[in-house]
Amino acid sequence: MRSSFAAIRLLVGTALRVDRRRALLVLILSPLLNVVAAAQAIGLQWLVDGAAGRSWGLAVWGGVLLAGVTVAVHQWAAISTDLRQTLQQRIGLELDRRLMTVCAGPGRIGHFQDPEFLDTAELLRQRRGEFSIAFAALVENANLLARFLAAAVVLTFAHPLLALLPLFVLPLAQANRWQAKLVNEAEQAGAAADRRRLSLFALATDAAAARELRLYRLGGEFAARHAAAFAEAGGPRETARLKGALAVAGGWLIFAGALLTGLYLLARSVFEGTASAGAAVLVVLLATRLVGATTGLSWLLGWLRRSLHTIGLFVKLADHPQDTGAGGAAAVPERGELVLSGVGFQYPGQSSPALTSVDLRLPAGSTVAVVGDNGAGKSTLVALLAGLHAPSHGVISFAGQDLAEVDPARWQGRVTACFQDFCRFELLVRQSVGLGELTSLDDESAVRAALLAGGADGVVATLPAGLDTQLGKTHPEGTELSGGQWQKLALARARMRTAPALVLLDEPAAGLDPDSEAELLRRYLAERGPDSPITVVVSHRFSTVRQAELIVVLRDGRVTETGTHAGLLAAGGHYADMYALHAAAYLDGPPSATERQVTA
Repeated sequence: MRSSFAAIRLLVGTALRVDRRRALLVLILSPLLNVVAAAQAIGLQWLVDGAAGRSWGLAVWGGVLLAGVTVAVHQWAAISTDLRQTLQQRIGLELDRRLMTVCAGPGRIGHFQDPEFLDTAELLRQRRGEFSIAFAALVENANLLARFLAAAVVLTFAHPLLALLPLFVLPLAQANRWQAKLVNEAEQAGAAADRRRLSLFALATDAAAARELRLYRLGGEFAARHAAAFAEAGGPRETARLKGALAVAGGWLIFAGALLTGLYLLARSVFEGTASAGAAVLVVLLATRLVGATTGLSWLLGWLRRSLHTIGLFVKLADHPQDTGAGGAAAVPERGELVLSGVGFQYPGQSSPALTSVDLRLPAGSTVAVVGDNGAGKSTLVALLAGLHAPSHGVISFAGQDLAEVDPARWQGRVTACFQDFCRFELLVRQSVGLGELTSLDDESAVRAALLAGGADGVVATLPAGLDTQLGKTHPEGTELSGGQWQKLALARARMRTAPALVLLDEPAAGLDPDSEAELLRRYLAERGPDSPITVVVSHRFSTVRQAELIVVLRDGRVTETGTHAGLLAAGGHYADMYALHAAAYLDGPPSATERQVTA
């Protein structure tokens, strides 16, 4: 109940915020007009009683009241629908914006490792179309309640016992509430299976996966797993709906019995002469409306409950604990060394840490290579350096300034990066690159300079409209790029920030050919001066690693070795073993000590 009230407050508050005038008109006048609509029955009663008793004045007044209320209700219904539809669109747009802010706004990304957050976000992605219609559900239920109460009040004047009729709707309303609760719980429990099902569907329909799916004949396997995930999520939902439907049927039987009893009592009063023919017509008309309102009650309440549950999921997501950083106003120095002291990090829900007691000093202006086996913690270290995660313990400082005291957005504004899983922004080329620095998004000279610095100027030269080429096959006139071309654009995007304090390159050459990789390294690692940023490169390619001034070896979440390429080879540790395996790919057998020295 508390979550429903919170959802209603959010929905009404959003409506008032985006368009106060329309919101007030729809929220107040629509229910009020449904109350006034009950006067149609009174007008009809006067008309019938006036005609039967030859009281033409009463009959005329009844006709005027009936006609006037009917026209007013009809006209306002048309106006209200137009007002509400415009308002719904604005509410949906505002809630979409706020959802994007909740997901993409915080400086940290730890919430994307939290299963509870991911499950809630998945349900919202499936239901986000309900954002705009949730307000309609609220208004229609308010109209229904007003129509029902007005009919019940007027019926009371016809026969006192009919005042008890609304009480018999309560079991039906409770049954609807219970059914909605069961279905919502089943949907929440099946969210993980739904995410798995959607992931399988995306893989089976994605062009990037088409070759492996066909080569290994995985179409049938994926379809079977998709069906199994649907059964896992859908079975409990269907069971919940069936249980709820049986309860709703019982509620209907109770209400129908009460309504028939009330009609019988009125009919007997008419036959005994204690009630007029007009009163009988009034009761029949209002009873018909009451039945219509009650018939719509099941669907409208279900609609409202689902809509409020969806808005409640939004509230839950917005209230989910997120590490947004201290928000400190401390400034970030222009240049300095980056120091990690006793830094550790553990992802939510994981039993063991990804990094443990990392002590590391990255000198100002240095080039640093990070190497290690898969799962050693390299990408986690990069995310910590970028300020995307806060350390679970320990301190990261830059030029003596503890970054925990700096607003993450302020630090991230001094960092540029190209990640292994870089984004493919399907925009114009100039925009896809320019997003690396929003303040220079429309600066063509800055974009061209970034393309040249990132080695992507050759890619643009081959495109049909140059910088104005629309990228992406989802657009009718879009141009699709190869993986390496997309990566070069990502590297160019990372060069939009011309004076960063830290450059992070997480597997920057994974999609590039050897010549492009060599050129990339020349651009990033050569001609360095005292004002150069710290450059951190994560790579499995030792042709990249060996050129760094400092090499950091990660193993099982710990820094086990640091030094230069030659020094680490001479030490004969894990780095030397990894290098030997790498070199063996280009030799007939494992390299000898002499070959190690030569290749070093």
